[in-house]
Amino acid sequence: MTRLPEEIATARLVLRVPTPADAPAVNVAVRASFAELSEWMGWSVELQTMEESEEFCTESREKWRDDREYAVLMILKENGAVIGGCGYPNLDWEVPKFEIGYWCHSAHVGRGYVSEASHALTRLAFDELNAARVEIRMDDKNERSWRVAERLGFKLEGVIQADARTNAGGLRDTRIYALLNSIGLNVLAGVSA
Repeated sequence: MTRLPEEIATARLVLRVPTPADAPAVNVAVRASFAELSEWMGWSVELQTMEESEEFCTESREKWRDDREYAVLMILKENGAVIGGCGYPNLDWEVPKFEIGYWCHSAHVGRGYVSEASHALTRLAFDELNAARVEIRMDDKNERSWRVAERLGFKLEGVIQADARTNAGGLRDTRIYALLNSIGLNVLAGVSA
């Protein structure tokens, strides 16, 4: 039995593990946001096919059931629209520590949805999963993404230079932000999602 919930509700969102029925909505959101996603997301090298969206939804459920990964969709409560994805692409149950990842449909960027979802994931990690550490990593040039981490009170631990390749083939520097359990709950208590 998984230690991770199938669904989390926030003020405006439902964060839910995808089902195969979500594949068309995921495909539309990813394709509509390809220009922005391909700049930052290693998995967004080419336009996603419907088969790839179906595979993502199926594999996400399998990985969730096995506690290997936690990928959830960001779904608007008001109309059920899929507006992005988030979760723990990297988790380590031994420490335990969790890395939060996220993306948002281009038409919904700048409205605080990613901060709201990331706040909920951080609370889940500390409150329910006994995390010692929660991380958020991103390309050093992705200011919009690192502003989310800073808004939530995460501390910049450093920038790893020439850490990975971009989709265009250049070298990328990676920012690492973290909150530790010893201070994370206090910081989150003062942050509204």
